[in-house]
Amino acid sequence: MIVQRLTKTLSKVMLSGSLSICLLMPFSNFAKADTIALSLPLSGNFSEIGRDFSTGAKLAMKAIGKGYQLFIADDGCDRDLANLAAKDIKSVKPVLVTGMICNDAALALANKLRDSQIPLLVGGARSVRLVKDRNREDWNLWRMSPGDDAPAEQVANFISQNLKDKAFALVDDGTIYGRSLTDAIRLKLNDTGMKPQFADTFRAAQSKQSGMLRRLERSGVAVAFVAATTTEDLFTIAKDHKSLGIKNRLIVTEQLASLPYLENADAASNGIMVMMQPPGIEVESASNLTKLLKERAITPSKAIYDGYAAIEVAIASLGENYQKTIQNLNSNRFETILGSVEFDKQGKNIHNPYKLYIWQNNLLEPLDNSNNL
Repeated sequence: MIVQRLTKTLSKVMLSGSLSICLLMPFSNFAKADTIALSLPLSGNFSEIGRDFSTGAKLAMKAIGKGYQLFIADDGCDRDLANLAAKDIKSVKPVLVTGMICNDAALALANKLRDSQIPLLVGGARSVRLVKDRNREDWNLWRMSPGDDAPAEQVANFISQNLKDKAFALVDDGTIYGRSLTDAIRLKLNDTGMKPQFADTFRAAQSKQSGMLRRLERSGVAVAFVAATTTEDLFTIAKDHKSLGIKNRLIVTEQLASLPYLENADAASNGIMVMMQPPGIEVESASNLTKLLKERAITPSKAIYDGYAAIEVAIASLGENYQKTIQNLNSNRFETILGSVEFDKQGKNIHNPYKLYIWQNNLLEPLDNSNNL
């Protein structure tokens, strides 16, 4: 049994190594001093996202990256593969590393490259630990992607600014994700002296959610925030909310961002709100990239826009040496197709991209101040 397990482990590592070599060989002649490295999952379950991110990065390099070249390493969104990727990246001495769309890979690279002085610009991983432990662990890291706590921050801000005189509720699906999110909102609101007038947990994966909605109706709250792990649960809630004629307003998590593309989307309750990141295809400052993707018949995806924006920050931050680049990342504000990026003392992007969108006329549109709650 031990031999069998060891053989499987060695096979995985050997396969990972050969895969990495195949992917990296085309970049072996690049000038090391002019190389920006990408650490992305080009194999495994998240390879499609990794390829999309690299597509955006390559388009950005062609547009603004004259004098620099890309070195792409496969981290597989896996700690072991990321350790191998870190070794390959370190060998080419890049001026900066970006990508890192998965938490395990980002943490592995942060540890493996800790003593290299190479700046790491995290373009997708969202772990709070990346910034919370950054200074203690001496990680040379800046996280431009929003943290796992970003939706909670924006929901709490919205409630504290708009619902001071209204009763509100916090509802979750009983999962770790749902409870963590509502707990985080509750804690943030405690600092403002606000507390939910009603709290509830619904049973996930049911064909109907009328029970929970009726409880909300009886509670008398004006607005309820509902955190759920799946699009299916939120779509069921949105449909039942409409069919039952419930008057409470609902704010739900970003899992319902795909509502415009769902079959029978018009069955969802008009006026339901979704806390989500703006789709890149709808961001005005990204219109040139959107047009380019259309011209090249490339299907737009969030990762493509993220990859482009990551290279924008990378190029703008580069100095004549690591120290100057680090100084730039610590002190400068960067403008990207997706908005501003600016880092605090923990390496966290202070600009939270999450916004409220409202479902009306079969579209998710940014919530305007004129919308009455």
